[in-house]
Amino acid sequence: MEQRKLIQHGPSSLTIALPIKWLKERGIKKGDSMYIGAEGNKLVLSTEEAIKLEKISIDVTNLDRTSILLYIQSLYRFGYNEIEVKFEKLTTTHYRKDQQVTISSVIHEIANRLIGAEIIEESENRALIKYITKEAEEDFKVVLRRAFLLLKDIANTFLNGIKNNDSNSIKTIEEKHDNINKFVSYCLRLLNKYGYPDVKKTSFYYHIIASIDKLVDILKYNARDILMYNKKFNKETIKILENIDKSILMYYELFYNFDIKLADKLSQNRDYVKNSIKAKIKKIPEEELIYLTNMKQILEILLDLTDFRMGLEY
Repeated sequence: MEQRKLIQHGPSSLTIALPIKWLKERGIKKGDSMYIGAEGNKLVLSTEEAIKLEKISIDVTNLDRTSILLYIQSLYRFGYNEIEVKFEKLTTTHYRKDQQVTISSVIHEIANRLIGAEIIEESENRALIKYITKEAEEDFKVVLRRAFLLLKDIANTFLNGIKNNDSNSIKTIEEKHDNINKFVSYCLRLLNKYGYPDVKKTSFYYHIIASIDKLVDILKYNARDILMYNKKFNKETIKILENIDKSILMYYELFYNFDIKLADKLSQNRDYVKNSIKAKIKKIPEEELIYLTNMKQILEILLDLTDFRMGLEY
């Protein structure tokens, strides 16, 4: 943190010079309006203009398919408006499928997950992704609620697919994951560019939104494994999965209608599930126990998110 001295400006005012780098990043010039608000012993200076990260160029030649996806996604979330992707080789490795895929197809795959972004130029060894939509700060709460609603939907699809031994429903999890990923990335992009109006809450929201991504990943990875299992699930397993789904619904209620009693119920349900797995370990098939152990991670993440939701409230 930099220290600057106050300068006398007229008989009743003091002024301070603003960092030129900060001003240039936001395109602020003489005569522009600024917003100032008091937060305890701090004064928060803000502008409607977001940080302007116009263009970045990256080389993904030696990266695998997943690393390319994550690299481009992270730059979009950070707020870049143009991402130039260069590559010397035309193909890369898809480790999970143990096969070669074209880098062009990987770039198209991730571009389809980035709200407001399009591939506007493409050649044999280069692609240019450009953000072409003007976002607004007020989009944040709308998009965040959409992400939560989609999380509820994918959890319900997962549970019903298992209860009904419906592989077709389980297969939709992958596509639903990609759809939620769009909204998560857009929310994180908005936070990185604008922050949250109450600056103290920005990091809380960032953590919560990034954790939605983790929850959906757990459901996606388990869905892939369950499709290979291809057996009707034990009733004890289903009962435990119902309680995990119940925790997701309770957290949604806690987030939008904060009640400290719900936090208690979330904690109680977490321990109930863990104890149920221990108590019924001999009644549940070994492979299903592996799935339950993986799914149990959801409860730990939700407990962590309960902590952060309390932070937003108080």
